[in-house]
Amino acid sequence: HPAPISVPLASEASAEGAVSQGGGPLEGFHAELVVEGSMSERLAAPDNADLVVFYGGEEKGVLGPCGCPSRPRGGLARQASYIAASRGSGVPTLVLNGGYWLEDAMSLDGTARADVPILNHWMVKGLERFRPDALNVAYNDMAGITSLGDVSVDLPMVSANVDGAGIRPSMVVEKGEYSIGITGITTPGVTFLETPGFVVTDPVKSGRAVLEELAPKVDLVFLLVYGDPTAAKKLAQMGLVDVVIDTNAHREYYQPFWQDDAFWVRSHVQTMRLGELRLVLGEDGLIAAVDRKIDMDAAIPVDLESEHFVKSAQGEVDAAYEAAFGRKKRTKTP
Repeated sequence: HPAPISVPLASEASAEGAVSQGGGPLEGFHAELVVEGSMSERLAAPDNADLVVFYGGEEKGVLGPCGCPSRPRGGLARQASYIAASRGSGVPTLVLNGGYWLEDAMSLDGTARADVPILNHWMVKGLERFRPDALNVAYNDMAGITSLGDVSVDLPMVSANVDGAGIRPSMVVEKGEYSIGITGITTPGVTFLETPGFVVTDPVKSGRAVLEELAPKVDLVFLLVYGDPTAAKKLAQMGLVDVVIDTNAHREYYQPFWQDDAFWVRSHVQTMRLGELRLVLGEDGLIAAVDRKIDMDAAIPVDLESEHFVKSAQGEVDAAYEAAFGRKKRTKTP
């Protein structure tokens, strides 16, 4: 396996990939950035992890890679391929999305942009195939869901401060011998614009109420956060959260850190880098962790079925865009 790459350290972390707490390195907690090698070389070496958590977010209705002209990364098919290969180790896995998985772009008249319903239709179908364990509902996702009209979204949506059809305030999933509690919060966004069918409440007040009910029932609590790290820090200070997954357009590499008793990681925008959090659990919760960031570039293979699905979707999306704007989209997706 290639060695983890040395990178500039976030202010919360100490040297050489060790995670810090109170100014010094904390034994058993590490970070890795993996940007080269074949997929088999990028997979984690055998370890003593009790649970592996894959996380990302901010796909914004895009099934495929980011469309960057140089080295496009991301895409559900690559995520699925990597996760499937990792599951071969037999360690229980959890797949989480921090939010903004649908597109919310609007036309000048305030309605969804003409191609948005098609984008979101295919994204929902893709996520149904991908089968994540939980998706946080960002305020942007509310407009995305609305763009689908009367179509119901049968996905494991969760939010402590967004109330709407199909959204649960929290959920509990069983992974191996552990009960895992999951909830999420979002920034309220533009408060003077209302989305019919949804009610957004204060993330701290609502988050606390949900966490106080959830935490005593489970072995480990995950808080998915979209766009409001300040609210998340207030909730972490209450001692009700074990792991925070912070989704907020992060484009750089950030090492994890501790916020009070919560282990804090940041997802990469558009899941161009897939987060892989390998946790060792004990009677008192989290006792060790490795937070890995894996580049989702062309070295990650996709199976033919997934590739066919993405191409079918892309054909309809491109046609809708051209019909709406009279020109082809100026992005490049392999």
